[in-house]
Amino acid sequence: MLGYGIALTAIVLAAFYWLFVRPRRQLERLARIPVPMDWIEQLRAQMALYRRLPPIRRARLHTHMRVLLERVEFYGCAGLELTEPMKVLIAAHGALLINQLSPDYYHKLQSILVYPGAYRVSQSQQDGPVLHFDDQERLGESWQQGKLVLAWDTLIREAGDNSSRSNVALHEFAHQLDQVDGAADGAPPLASGEVAQHWQQVFSEAWERRRRHSGGNSIIDEYGATSPAEFFAVATEAFFLHPALLASQEPELYDCMAGFYRLDPRDWHDGAATRPTPLTANT
Repeated sequence: MLGYGIALTAIVLAAFYWLFVRPRRQLERLARIPVPMDWIEQLRAQMALYRRLPPIRRARLHTHMRVLLERVEFYGCAGLELTEPMKVLIAAHGALLINQLSPDYYHKLQSILVYPGAYRVSQSQQDGPVLHFDDQERLGESWQQGKLVLAWDTLIREAGDNSSRSNVALHEFAHQLDQVDGAADGAPPLASGEVAQHWQQVFSEAWERRRRHSGGNSIIDEYGATSPAEFFAVATEAFFLHPALLASQEPELYDCMAGFYRLDPRDWHDGAATRPTPLTANT
């Protein structure tokens, strides 16, 4: 029995170290490493959201970006040669979403696949006894199995556009956060049952409004009307890209997003962002 107790204690201590102590030490170690100046200059040039960040938010982005670059494998697809600057820009978008959260929100994420542009996938659909196959063009995907897929030409164009109302990198990383608890259902891990209940009510009402009024002047892309998971992803895009508009159109939704991300991006914009023109739905 004594041997069993010692073994059990060792297992508990090891689990505590790997779940809590090691990630904290990793963050502290990475926070002490100066970010290369060429990374900073690159992000200033290529990432509109980075240019808006207050210094303290940039510092946390740098640390979390390093964690992603260290933990996640990047792969170029369809002949794309993936360079370090490309990885830095992608990781910076993922790090932005967890600026006030923990990198462990991406603990399932293992690999990021990057295509030169839009890519085609074959999808099956059952219609009674008949199985149909349909080719779809996509700009990104997020899988619960720890895989994220991005189209580079769309990513870099949207990243540098100060007035863009879409951002494929934010969209797909948001899906990863939604999938932390296993289900892509538009509800990421929340602080309590009470918060989750309020989230469900606010998001359900906002989603229904978007479904009833397709198109129009909503800052939330109409692609969000297709499912709660897509609604969370496009609402995340609106929250970071044009927070003042989202707050004016959907104030309760904005408050829920600010509560989850623990951020208020309205403080970052100081008049720099312009009102976006209508844009077609994401893929």
